[in-house]
Amino acid sequence: MISTIEAEIFEQHASEAAFLWSYRDAAAVDPLYDLQSLGELDERLEAHVDGLRLAGDAGWAICKGAIDEEEPGSLFAPMVLAVERRDLKGIAQVLDVGGGVPALARAIVSALGWISFDKVRGILPGLLSRRVGPELHRIGIAACAVHRQDPGAALGYAVMSSDLRLRARALRAAGELGRGDLLDEVRGALGSEDEACRFAAAWSAALLGDAAALRVLGTIADRGGPFAERACAMAMRKMDPGVASSWLRAVAGTMRGARVALAGAAALGDPALMPWIIECMGTPELARMAGAAFTMITGVDLEEAKLRGTRPPGFQGGPSDDPEDEDVAMDPDESLPWPDREKITIWWGSRGKELKRGTRYLMGRPMLAEWLEEVLRKGTQPARAAAAAELALQGPRRGVVEVRAPGMRRRQEPGER
Repeated sequence: MISTIEAEIFEQHASEAAFLWSYRDAAAVDPLYDLQSLGELDERLEAHVDGLRLAGDAGWAICKGAIDEEEPGSLFAPMVLAVERRDLKGIAQVLDVGGGVPALARAIVSALGWISFDKVRGILPGLLSRRVGPELHRIGIAACAVHRQDPGAALGYAVMSSDLRLRARALRAAGELGRGDLLDEVRGALGSEDEACRFAAAWSAALLGDAAALRVLGTIADRGGPFAERACAMAMRKMDPGVASSWLRAVAGTMRGARVALAGAAALGDPALMPWIIECMGTPELARMAGAAFTMITGVDLEEAKLRGTRPPGFQGGPSDDPEDEDVAMDPDESLPWPDREKITIWWGSRGKELKRGTRYLMGRPMLAEWLEEVLRKGTQPARAAAAAELALQGPRRGVVEVRAPGMRRRQEPGER
């Protein structure tokens, strides 16, 4: 029997773990974080999970009580503990609540990625069996993918699944893992009517060295939609810089198209686009994304270089206070700094000649393998993701480094590979 004080301490650990997981989920793609700062955040999260571990059965009881809250963060610690305790009933309880709900399943996969693969391996047969439902099969494929471990034949089955969510995740995993033996199956999904499957197939096909992927990626980017920015970024990595610059200008005909083009410009890294990028800084809806593209290409931190601006008066980037406003989308650029367009124009006028037009740059230097490896170790999270993609393309079928892996684990490893 535990005391009231102990129960309160364990409940605090569970509450903080849930909160920090949600915070960490956003930090994994945030330009304010690099490998070191992500690792520091991970250590805070791990400390609360460890507090629940040390509490034994009492900690597990507290965790189980949070499962029914059906919040993503509330499923993370229970899944970690259940797997580590080899509690099949507890694992089933978590999966029953969150396995079929995408937002909740994300936290479950994150938990499986948090644990060492040796501990996850024991539950994979139950997740990768063809007899289980597609929701569980998808979690099994995703768990292998985040650890960059090949699920074997199970991935081949999943790539051909009639369940579209499972098929899309499997198609993406084929590229993440460098499964060139599945390229024919991936090509077969390039014409899929499902947008998620079509994008995942094109993204992976590009990584696996297939030329047909470029056309599909370009179409997805041109039409807009939830995958447009990522499709444009990958297309730029495959396209000739001279052709790419002209194509991006054609895409940037609307506000939404301009955001897609800015994502592509950041991935392309050609200084020839910088005058247009700086021009975009004059439009409030594009300014911060343009500032991020400037940083991605030049490596210049707006804060450190005193090139940071201020929020335009009256600008509303997220949900308004109007209860009748149906637009409740969060500000996609919330964590990005505002650029000072005038100061950046002056900076570019004096320093821009140092960057050669027609050459692709990432964080201020050409995209050579040695520099990409350096960015992978020391860059911000978006820059690390870009470096991982570029390295994968330089050696097709080698797979893509998972930059969202626990930072504390990455910092302990001798290298990124």
